[in-house]
Amino acid sequence: MKPRPKSISQPAYTSSAREANVEGKVRVEVSVDESGHVTAARLLSGLGYGLDEAALEAARRASFEPGTRCGKPVAATFSIAMRFSL
Repeated sequence: MKPRPKSISQPAYTSSAREANVEGKVRVEVSVDESGHVTAARLLSGLGYGLDEAALEAARRASFEPGTRCGKPVAATFSIAMRFSL
């Protein structure tokens, strides 16, 4: 079973992204250990204007219920999307 999010904070808009009216999704690959802590976050597709960095920081601060295999917690890597809309 895949890890389930406990808490993922919405990343903050940057002022340059607001001025440019940038909207869309930032996709981040997240690695979670057996205890549900994020061990790595990597950008898969971004929007620029500082939104990529904000999404990566939010992903690193997120917490998850660990994934399981045969009822035992396991490490997992998966992707999440963070939506930015004005």
